[in-house]
Amino acid sequence: MGAGEFLQRLQPLKAEMEAAFFRVYQPFHVQEETFDALLAMLDEQMHNRSSLHRELDRGRAWFSSAPAGIRLNYSAVPSVAQISMRARELRELGIGWVQLSEVPFPHTQNSRQLLQTLIDAWHAEGFAVGVDFDVSGTAADDPWARQALKGDPAMQQRYWMIADAKLASLYSLFSKENETGVFYKLEKIHQYVYRNPQTQCWLLDYKNPQVLTAVLERFCSLADLGVDAIELRQLDHMWKECKTQPLYPQVPDLFALFANAGKLVCPSVLVIGHSEAAAHDLQILAQRAPRATAIIDQAAMINGWNSLATRDTKMQRADMIFHALNPSTIAIHPVGCDQGICWNFNVEAAMMRGWNPESHRQFLTDFYTGQALGSFAEGESDPGSGRCYGTLASWAGCGRAMDNHEPYELENSCRRVLLLQGLSLAMSGMPLLSDGDELGALNDVSFRLDPGKEQDRRWLQRPVYIEEKAQQRFSPLSLEYRIFQSLKVMLQVRSDYPNWNWGQEQILDTANDALLVWSRFCENQRLLFLFNFTESPQYCPLTSLFNEGEQARELLTGRRISGSQKTLGLKAYEFLWLIVEGDVDSIQ
Repeated sequence: MGAGEFLQRLQPLKAEMEAAFFRVYQPFHVQEETFDALLAMLDEQMHNRSSLHRELDRGRAWFSSAPAGIRLNYSAVPSVAQISMRARELRELGIGWVQLSEVPFPHTQNSRQLLQTLIDAWHAEGFAVGVDFDVSGTAADDPWARQALKGDPAMQQRYWMIADAKLASLYSLFSKENETGVFYKLEKIHQYVYRNPQTQCWLLDYKNPQVLTAVLERFCSLADLGVDAIELRQLDHMWKECKTQPLYPQVPDLFALFANAGKLVCPSVLVIGHSEAAAHDLQILAQRAPRATAIIDQAAMINGWNSLATRDTKMQRADMIFHALNPSTIAIHPVGCDQGICWNFNVEAAMMRGWNPESHRQFLTDFYTGQALGSFAEGESDPGSGRCYGTLASWAGCGRAMDNHEPYELENSCRRVLLLQGLSLAMSGMPLLSDGDELGALNDVSFRLDPGKEQDRRWLQRPVYIEEKAQQRFSPLSLEYRIFQSLKVMLQVRSDYPNWNWGQEQILDTANDALLVWSRFCENQRLLFLFNFTESPQYCPLTSLFNEGEQARELLTGRRISGSQKTLGLKAYEFLWLIVEGDVDSIQ
């Protein structure tokens, strides 16, 4: 690979990269030579790519077909011998990629070889493989941290360290986290280092441009393992100052630099940004990123859960209209979050609905921990961080319905599960399931028996995979069968339409806040999606959907709907995927 290929890739990206770099670093009087050194490092990393990976970089990107994925926790990933069995189930379902979470950065040759072996095993089964990468900090036992503790000043400057105890304590008053003691004293070197309240990682100081270069080198090192996607976690913590702000303006530029580095060094690797910011800030992240970069659409997930709890879709519609992600960005749609859900909804939209934001956050927390009146959910919350935990099926009410032997409520609970899964699959982008979602896994309290996990509520929503339970997907009367087979049909229908993601989405007004309805146009194809977020039948005027002389076909059941009908009824938690087929007479 010659220098010409790097320059060819760089030419359309350099201006945006340089602008982003100096928006971040110009206040710190960083010179042009520092940016040139960064490009030289990326040039070297590209040349170090293996011949196999270079060929993949020149080919068609695996994510162009927008396959569905599933998130698996790295520590719970089966051994190489067991991967084949798990892969058979996921392949049967229609999953195309696995996203491994909480992957420790492989510093040693042994850890690198172990990760490489797992990646190769999933590749052998025909799956693309993604890993996550915490770009905001490192573990306390990281080689950089160990060198800092030994007194290496260059390594100490990579972290946000403060020698003044008063300044460290003052910062806690302005921290956006509810936990206290975000600065941790390092007795050995008489410094305070900022620790992420959730991960306990030491925060890196991106005000030092050498940090950006060093972390990008690690990013490229992960790409060299043959991964197909790298999820940049903890974006919100990449920049900190002594004031509260949901997403500092430097973060979108830093994310853009990582995404552009991926386009230069390893274009076959999908770069995924993961932020817990609200819809407006996610929109800014998407606008700064280069084409074909992915964003985890946390806002859409939160809006789905909010609509279920309130039986009201108005806030959801507002975000889809005013804060839609850049169409050149790939939106990844999860239904749950493996780190727990923070209720970072659109505050302005909530206030327009007459909801006090803090009161509404408390309502959602109470609802999804089963404490609010009318709640069907089972879950837990962390009073310190405000995060809520629970599996999709438990939050939808499956566990409570089965415990109480209520078949009617179990039916509604299954419909809620499928409604949210149908929503994530219907949206443009790539759906991402959580481990166990495909089988209706319930909250797993067995983590409390493990001293190493008992204080970590995240394990509540990380159920242990049991083969006997997975086999229930073949038993027609089981919950596993109902959810797995329904999800399988949805994934098959989605894959049958190569233009599924194409076209602009348009929210349709049905004068019914219980319904979420939108259309998507692509060439001669028009898709309509209707979702009823209540346990009551709802009605939609057909004149708001298509013309009287047109006919639509429901893609999941084959049911036909004529425009001559005045209204269209949706049962409790029912959703419809429709394709408009034109004039009725011409079809007949």
